[in-house]
Amino acid sequence: MGIVTKRYQRYQFAQPTSRDVRPVDPVLTDLSIGFRNDRFLWDKIAPVKETPLQTGTIPTYTRDFWFRRQEGAERAPESPYTRVGYGVSTATYTAIEYGFEKLVDDVVRSASQLPDNLDALATAFVTNLLQLELEKLAAAEFFAASKWGTDTTLSGVNQWSDFANSDPIKDVDTAKRTIRRATGATNMFKGFIGALGWEKLKEHPLILDKYKHTQVGVMTEALVAGVLGLDELVVGDSVENTAKEGATYIGADIWTDNIIIAVTNNPGLMVPNGGVSFVWNERGNVPWAVESYREEEKRSDVVRAFTHYVAKVVSSEHGYRYADLVA
Repeated sequence: MGIVTKRYQRYQFAQPTSRDVRPVDPVLTDLSIGFRNDRFLWDKIAPVKETPLQTGTIPTYTRDFWFRRQEGAERAPESPYTRVGYGVSTATYTAIEYGFEKLVDDVVRSASQLPDNLDALATAFVTNLLQLELEKLAAAEFFAASKWGTDTTLSGVNQWSDFANSDPIKDVDTAKRTIRRATGATNMFKGFIGALGWEKLKEHPLILDKYKHTQVGVMTEALVAGVLGLDELVVGDSVENTAKEGATYIGADIWTDNIIIAVTNNPGLMVPNGGVSFVWNERGNVPWAVESYREEEKRSDVVRAFTHYVAKVVSSEHGYRYADLVA
């Protein structure tokens, strides 16, 4: 009689597996990944002016009267003084409403395992989109051609990407001199530059040479502003997705490879400014308002962000634009 050998099935994994008893991976409660611009430029290149009316008039005192030497200043005894006057012109603004809404469904909120609060996330989402819209509007107004008193397009050896031949320090001096002679302004010169231009400017040998004996060769915006004689230099590095909805993401710079040298102050009476962001304060929406309301038929709360805004070059003489900094 032969020996019967029993064969036992061997299992590599114990039953049931962790996947069987927990079919859905848990959501981390302290981690999520988001995408948004770190900063925006729109309210720096054109300071916000809160207005009580949606439309209004901006008076501009005629420049020529304030700088022309007037004859007849010398007065003889018992003679009348020479009487003088000044002119004034006007421009208008109209603040346009912009805004977005996001629904937060009751069922989705209750079922959500996301670590982020959906109402807070909706608020962040609509305000981010609103800022992106304001950024695009400001770029279209202030970085476009024929907006400023002087508009110079660089080419060839004059472009700042040509390290051997270009001279950004001289170019900025030219811009400041031009603005000063046109307006009398001597301070609060600020520079606003696109990210591509900044990449070349901070590595330019003429800039690095100013600090080679005193500073590690890593240029910040403040250090470069000091070389250029600017009160401030701000980089426009915000981006947008230019692809249509549903298409593959295409990231692009909002601010092109230009630089604006402009006089920028907090807006007020007789205060020089190149550009202003007019925001109509309809009901506390400066620079924007966030509010929510209930749509019971949809069992949802609606989060809304809105503002009334217009970006405007108010004095072209207070700004100078260089285009195409990079070859």
